[in-house]
Amino acid sequence: MKTVAFFHGWGASGSIWRRQAAALGPRRRVLTPDIGAWEPDWFQQYLEGLPLSQSVLVGWSLGGMLLAEALARHPGPGPGGLILVGVPPVFCRRPDYPFGQPAAAVRAMRRDLGDDPQKVLADFAAACLAPGEASYRTEVEPFFRSPAHPENLAAGLDRLLAQDLRPSLGRIPAKPLIVQGTEDRIVAAAQAKFLQENLPGSRLHLLPGAGHLPFWTAAAAFNGMLEEILRGGPGENDSPALPSNSPPNPL
Repeated sequence: MKTVAFFHGWGASGSIWRRQAAALGPRRRVLTPDIGAWEPDWFQQYLEGLPLSQSVLVGWSLGGMLLAEALARHPGPGPGGLILVGVPPVFCRRPDYPFGQPAAAVRAMRRDLGDDPQKVLADFAAACLAPGEASYRTEVEPFFRSPAHPENLAAGLDRLLAQDLRPSLGRIPAKPLIVQGTEDRIVAAAQAKFLQENLPGSRLHLLPGAGHLPFWTAAAAFNGMLEEILRGGPGENDSPALPSNSPPNPL
């Protein structure tokens, strides 16, 4: 029985993988941990408890960034499969990287956490949906709730401001499937194209019309790709080309 471990992104919890856990059912060992710290060390320690070569790992957004960094540091064989969903190499744009979000927008979110963390989370949940996915808002908002200790939210935003996966990409011991919504307003689709071009052996699957939560809003398509990987299939379809200078979408 293969283990499938899902790692959530900022502002959410492991429960956001409910549709994947239900689809896999009792046929697999499914893990959906709540991430305790936005640090690569937390992920490294978690991976040490897994039969890694027999595990498929799925990382979304910030969770996927830190999962990738932890795998790049891992000294042994890599996982049996890896899926990166809406994962940016760099979250905030830089002079040498034009695809990220404005750092000022992330700093504003961090500042607003002190006044009304639940509003910050509700606004972020809405931004995770593409314009054509507004009907999902009441479904996904409950996954974004202010925790008892909101300092973990601030720590996650600090990590998004600082994280840069580019130096680690060549050391990731896996050939991941990259899943990206074409209408993602949090992580621009151009980010996924950059990731694919710089991750040896990786494959890119674009989900037309999907935003930053394709595993929820396009669950049937996403779960089909996951099942293919678990069966040892390719887990990919042809993806339309993206212009390398596609502009990012603001928060």
